[in-house]
Amino acid sequence: MTTRVAGPADGWAGRLRACSSRTRGSAALPGAAVTAAFALSGWYVSTAAGLRVQVLSCWLAVALFASAMSYYAFRASRQMDRADPRRRFWTAMAVAGCVFSAGEWAQLAASFGAPFSLAALTGAGAVRTGALGLGCVILTVVVLTYPIPHRSAHERLCYLLDVATVVVAAGAYGLYWTVSSTTDDLSVRAHDLVMVAAGPVVAMVTAFAVARLFLSGVAPFRWHMGVLGPLAAAVEGMSRALGPELVRAGHPGVIFAMTASSHALLMVAAWSQCRSLHVGGGRRAENRKRPFSLLPYAALVATFALLVVTLAVKGLDLRAWVAIVGLAAITGIVVARQLTAFLDNARLLRERDALAERLHVMAFTDSLTGLGNRAQFLDRLGAALRRDGQVGVLLIDLDDFKPVNDSYGHAAGDAVLVETAARLRSSVRPGDVVARLGGDEFAVLVDQPQPGEVAVVAARIVQAVGEPCRLPGGEQVRVRASVGVAQATCRDQDTSMLLSTADEAMYAAKCAGKGSFRLASAG
Repeated sequence: MTTRVAGPADGWAGRLRACSSRTRGSAALPGAAVTAAFALSGWYVSTAAGLRVQVLSCWLAVALFASAMSYYAFRASRQMDRADPRRRFWTAMAVAGCVFSAGEWAQLAASFGAPFSLAALTGAGAVRTGALGLGCVILTVVVLTYPIPHRSAHERLCYLLDVATVVVAAGAYGLYWTVSSTTDDLSVRAHDLVMVAAGPVVAMVTAFAVARLFLSGVAPFRWHMGVLGPLAAAVEGMSRALGPELVRAGHPGVIFAMTASSHALLMVAAWSQCRSLHVGGGRRAENRKRPFSLLPYAALVATFALLVVTLAVKGLDLRAWVAIVGLAAITGIVVARQLTAFLDNARLLRERDALAERLHVMAFTDSLTGLGNRAQFLDRLGAALRRDGQVGVLLIDLDDFKPVNDSYGHAAGDAVLVETAARLRSSVRPGDVVARLGGDEFAVLVDQPQPGEVAVVAARIVQAVGEPCRLPGGEQVRVRASVGVAQATCRDQDTSMLLSTADEAMYAAKCAGKGSFRLASAG
């Protein structure tokens, strides 16, 4: 009988099986909770019988969902390193969940005493409203202060304008459904305004902030929270905004269904994040960053649709004016955002043109002497040959330059080249092209010269370059120039032919003696 000794692989396998067992066990509770939420939602919507039981069961389920969300968010935060910025977000999520759950348990307790009151039917109790507002503020502050790398002032301004757009849209929708269409005056009760601000507006701002962080590409959560979280907040905001209207219409079950569903979604999002960290070892989820946000434009379209429907169904009443004011405000904010985009585009175009100019200078300029390089010289020579008239080309090679490099070093050689470039500039006519072709070889393009003028320029170059040159260390050296000159009538020569002729003349000057020039005919 063979005895098998347990090794490291068995330990890992055992831990993996235990982990899989815990994962399956932890998945059972959220699955059962979601099933219960859907079952309750169907019951709430299908019948109004047993309203007292519906009220109590709704707020009990919501309180349990909020408590579970806080628990899973806390577990997710504990699986992250202390230095991980995601830990701060999920800790805030757990705290906000505790605040939410405290408000829901208080709502449940209040509903026992007055199950048919407006606060019990709509969830607009004072404690729950305050808890919802406080929890959303905690989340919004953490989301807005989450570190996003490489955010410029323009991006921050666009972000704030996007937030303002959604705030106005959420406020317009909340005020629209809160204000009665039969109201004769233009005043709105302070309680209604507080309910709107603490309900749909705060929930929608939180949803937008979470969605924007998700689209930034560095979100501290997976797509479940980035999608389900804003969806749950939007559903909760709609239930708060539509609550009084649905109660007046005799459909409070819709409020219960929306509220229970939204909290079930939040719980599933927190559980999914916790489970992914537990299974995946805390790997950071990578999201693709989008260069723009569609949320402000969606808010504009939604508010415009609200106005069109109101005018078509109700006419120009108080609700229509709410939609008009909201639409005007959103349009102004969107226009401001577009103007910032136009200004940023103009800045980018200026930077592009400046970069193109710098690249052009780098491509056609010798970095040491500041003269044109071979590419610029050939370009200007080709352009000159395409015009009518005369053109002269001078090729210049420095004599005795190698001994300077060998004796004093390359820094001294560079100083000689820089001084030679300055002397060449002072020796030619204004408008002539001076270029360094490479090494100690230079060229000059004399365009449209007068008779005998090219020879005069060549003589000045030989004289100027032959003067002693002082090195940075104080020593004096002397190099001379051998210059080959070629002239041609434009359109009679091509670039290579003319350069070849000037090169032959330059070597003839070298052979005849250093520090001289030779003229050659293009033919």
